Amino acid sequence: MSVTRDELQSYYEEEAARGLRRTSVRGPRLEFRDRFIAQLRREGRGRVVDLGAGPGRDAGGFAEAGLDVIGIDLAHGNGVLARGRDLTVIQASVLSPPFRTGAFPAGWCMSVLMHLSESEMVQAVQAMAEVLAPGSPLWIGMWGGEDAERVDESIPGQRRPFFSRPLTTNREIIDSVGSIESADDWDLGETGRYHAIAARIGG
Repeated sequence: MSVTRDELQSYYEEEAARGLRRTSVRGPRLEFRDRFIAQLRREGRGRVVDLGAGPGRDAGGFAEAGLDVIGIDLAHGNGVLARGRDLTVIQASVLSPPFRTGAFPAGWCMSVLMHLSESEMVQAVQAMAEVLAPGSPLWIGMWGGEDAERVDESIPGQRRPFFSRPLTTNREIIDSVGSIESADDWDLGETGRYHAIAARIGG
C-alpha cells in the first residue's frame, strides 16, 4: 500500500480544516474511557498523555475529570482545534513522541495504530511505552478484524491507509512492552470491529 506519512498528515489537516470530527465520543469507547479514568483515580495517577489525540475528544474528557492531560497529533490543525477548547495538543508522531523517558504515569491511544503497517505499529508501541514510567497503564483502541489493507479516500483528494489485523496480532505487539490486563473485541455491525486493549507497561 503506497500512502506516505505526508499524505496521512494531509488527510487529517483537511479533516481539521473542515471541522469533520465530532468533539465528543460515545458508545463503547466512552465506556472504555470511563473505565480508564476510574483506574487512574484508584491508582492515584493524575497525569495522562493522549497519543494521537486528534482535536482533543478524549483529552477533553480527561480534563473534565480533573486530570492533567497533554496530547500529540500528526496534524497541526487538530492542535489548533484543541486550543480552542483550552486543551494542549502538540504536533508530533506516535512513532517518535517528543517526551523524555518515563515522563508520564499513564497513556491513552485511540484509533491511531490501524493507520500504521505492522512494523510501524511495533515501532509506535515501543515508542509510546518509552515515555511511560514502569507500571503505567497504556490503553489502546483501534479498528481490527481479518488481515486486510485499504485506502480511504472519503475526503476528495486525500488518502489515508487502513491496516486491519486480528486481535491476536494486536495483542502480541502490545504484550511485547508489558502485560495485557484486558482485551475486548467489539462488533460494531456495519462499521466493523474495534479492539480495545488495556495493558500495563513492564519495567
